[in-house]
Amino acid sequence: MINLFFQDNNKKYLKKINNFFKNDLWVNGKIVNKFEENIEKKLKLNLKACSCNSGSDALMLALKLDQHKTKDIYLTTPLSYIASSSIAKFLNLELIYIDVEKNNYLLDLNKLDSFLENCDKSILKRIKGVINVEIFGSTNDLFKLKRITKKHNLSLIGDCSQSLGTLFNGKSSLDYYDYSVVSFYPTKILSAYGDAGMIFVKKKLKTKTLLMKNNGHSNIDKKDCKLLGINSRMDSFQAYILDNKLKKLDKIISIKKKYADLLKKNLPKSFTSPAINSKVTPNNYLISFYIDPPKKKNFIKYMKRSNINCRTIYEKLLNENKVLKPIIKTNLDNAIKCKKSLITVPCHENLSEKQFKFIIKKIKEFEFKFN
Repeated sequence: MINLFFQDNNKKYLKKINNFFKNDLWVNGKIVNKFEENIEKKLKLNLKACSCNSGSDALMLALKLDQHKTKDIYLTTPLSYIASSSIAKFLNLELIYIDVEKNNYLLDLNKLDSFLENCDKSILKRIKGVINVEIFGSTNDLFKLKRITKKHNLSLIGDCSQSLGTLFNGKSSLDYYDYSVVSFYPTKILSAYGDAGMIFVKKKLKTKTLLMKNNGHSNIDKKDCKLLGINSRMDSFQAYILDNKLKKLDKIISIKKKYADLLKKNLPKSFTSPAINSKVTPNNYLISFYIDPPKKKNFIKYMKRSNINCRTIYEKLLNENKVLKPIIKTNLDNAIKCKKSLITVPCHENLSEKQFKFIIKKIKEFEFKFN
């Protein structure tokens, strides 16, 4: 079976672990700081990296850092993994979902601006910020998004769990936010051998963030609690794995770009590629396209018979979860259409070019047989 995701378990990293950790600590080791520094350099960031236990914890830290006494509402997309909304709800915050664009799966900035211009004043005064989710390794017009949030005096949080290495106007998309969060879950483009995450903050907030994710104390003085925090340290083991794999990030993105370009060039006319802003250089974490909803089930079955795992990543919108319901309802017609028609095919870096061409061949065969 050609799987949608690839879980790396390269033994070459594991072989060197024992010798490496003869001179470092399993928790709060020197390798953690080294990895934070190296990822800042690699991505040429102005924001500062603070590692933590998971992407979900990174978002929790961002929301706690952004906390306001009277503002408790965030605007976000209904099309995402559960954590982009559940963490906010866990912290007793409220959500309002803004629809995605008609021709892609990203937050519709025109609808975002229109909502802010026209929403009730009693709601507007409670809105703290926007959580923008960079789905499948792509992103919106971040210049426009920043203009909108600045106009309405809102904070901007980037859930960049899927977009590490993505550029907007030649710069890492992470650097456009007040807070950016990343996941290194085993299926991600830069993947750990377990859970791991990172939050990127402004320089003035780095010390506070490091304390907050370390139970409120420094690594030097564990008896002095300077603020209330959580235990969300990245294991040194994961930092070691990630720091070594960081060197291959460009190669991984290059392979994914080759496959994305190959599919776009050969995609049959009955399928439609999402329209992405010309200033965006995506990392192509996942490759998706639109199919007529009545044909989607047959397409998945057809590909499965050829041992190709394809599926819709987000079959249920976040607002359809009882515990994630928004404080007020909005029109989400585009998101509803998207979940019914969007399909994702394998494109991970472990695929051979022969395998990916086989996937394209089967997509073409399906169009010939069912059109």
